[in-house]
Parts: sequence; C-alpha cells; structure tokens
Amino acid sequence: MVLCQLELPIETVAHTLALCAQASIPVILDPAPAAPLPDAVFHQIAWFTPNETEAAFYLGEKSSPENSAQRLLDKGLQGVVLKLGAEGSYVAIRGKAARVKSFPVQAIDSVGAGDCFNCAFAVALLEGKDPWAAARFASAAAAISVTRHGAQASMPSRAEIDAFIAKHR
Repeated sequence: MVLCQLELPIETVAHTLALCAQASIPVILDPAPAAPLPDAVFHQIAWFTPNETEAAFYLGEKSSPENSAQRLLDKGLQGVVLKLGAEGSYVAIRGKAARVKSFPVQAIDSVGAGDCFNCAFAVALLEGKDPWAAARFASAAAAISVTRHGAQASMPSRAEIDAFIAKHR
C-alpha cells in the first residue's frame, strides 16, 4: 500500500498513482493541501481521505457527509473516508457507508492528526480489518495524537493504540 498527500507536485503524485495502478498496489490519497487533480487519477485511488474542507474543494460546495461521500465515489473512487475531526469519520464504498464515532479526548494539538489517521488506517487495512474497523483503529490513533504536542512526537505506538481501544470498549 502507498500513502500519498498533495505536498508534492501534482505531476509526481499522478505518476506515482499510475505506477501503483500498473502494479496493482492500492493507494490512500490524503488530498491535503487540496489542489486540482486530473480526473483520471480518481480511478487509481483505493481510498480518498479528505477532511470536510477538502471534500468541499473537490465537489465545489460543502455538503452532508453522506452526499459528499457518494459524489466522490461517483468520480470513480473505490473508497472514501471523510475525516470529520471530533465528529469521527464517514466511511463509504459502493453499496455500503457508515459513520465511525470518534473517541472523546481533550485535544491540545491537532498537527499531524490526519497523517496519523491515514497511517493507522493503512496498517489496519493491511492487517485485514474491514474499512469501518480500520477507521475505528485510525480514530483511536488520531485521538491519542491530538493529546500531545507536535507531529512526529505525537504519534502513538501500537501498544498505546491497542491499550486505548481496550480501555474504550
């Protein structure tokens, strides 16, 4: 699995997506910061993980998570995870969609929380979890990360995530 975001030139991202598609490697694309994408790349993305602002950028307007996810899927995406901050996430594939609750924490710094979410989501998918269970695992990781300062320093270990989930069952 390859994780990408848009802090690289779009040409580089598009080339990476094409290579991954050719090699049947799934890609998670976090469209941050939001930037125009060629229409062809949407068919090469396994998981598109925008926040609400980024989703509105690609749709031309803000909408409900349900509507946004469906409209993004209609662009050719295989799966969408709308990151909704303290409201959790909304996970959608063709034929099935559901909200995943967040974990209530006292947030002190959200820097890196989206990256943390995406990495944990990828790990959980690669371990065979379904997308909703993967989003719950990712939400736990992100919840831990926002209780700490900084980006790299806020990333939790696997043991911390597992303990956090066990505590919040």
